[in-house]
Amino acid sequence: MSVSWGTKDPDEVRNVAYSWLGRLNGALIASASLTVEDGTVTLSNVANTDTGISATISGGQDCETATIVSRVVTDETEPQTLEQAFTIQITANASALGPSTSTKRQIIEMAYEECSLAGYEFNVTPEELFSGLRKLDALMAEWAQSSKDLSYNAPATFGGGDLEDVSGIPDAAINGAAISLAMAIAPAMGKTMSAESRARLVKSMSVISTMCAKRTSVGWARDTVAGAGNRRFGWGYSSPFMPTRRRC
Repeated sequence: MSVSWGTKDPDEVRNVAYSWLGRLNGALIASASLTVEDGTVTLSNVANTDTGISATISGGQDCETATIVSRVVTDETEPQTLEQAFTIQITANASALGPSTSTKRQIIEMAYEECSLAGYEFNVTPEELFSGLRKLDALMAEWAQSSKDLSYNAPATFGGGDLEDVSGIPDAAINGAAISLAMAIAPAMGKTMSAESRARLVKSMSVISTMCAKRTSVGWARDTVAGAGNRRFGWGYSSPFMPTRRRC
């Protein structure tokens, strides 16, 4: 299963990263590579730490979906070679959703804090944290199929990620994601979300909707006449009309 790195304008230069922590099972990365398997994007500043990889992506052709594959070799006595594919959609006029610096643990802890009573210190157990992780995976999978795709760092298999994985969710959308997750967690805790939390959720979801809104690229109508001043578009040659824009 591939991980989505979201949408990028052909002229945009984007920094991306991925944490392998959830799949290393205590091992560390001895060597790593990042390769463009499909598409015309260019990679630069490719680097890795003991547990993650990062790179800068530029270029690409409008309407293409680029596929990039990361391969890492672990430092174990019997090294493992692990692979993960990433996709990034190239779309003209797309805009980056913003920087993402949170981990999945931070979002889940914020959700549990949202469920707790005022003035009450809520201690979350490891089991509750991993239950929250599964619910976060499910919530982001639903959003990815709607108009709220936040480029979440989804695991290779459902529930298979790690709490310390980078979330991929833009910082401006963390509040909305955490409160929405709290709404999914609350019933199992016998909690009801406060009116204040619901009001904040409405504002946060408005921000997310604005962030994820796609500007439609509109070309000329098929019957728009080019006119004498636009001979390069075909006036006097094959067609007297303005060209229509190619759509993805």
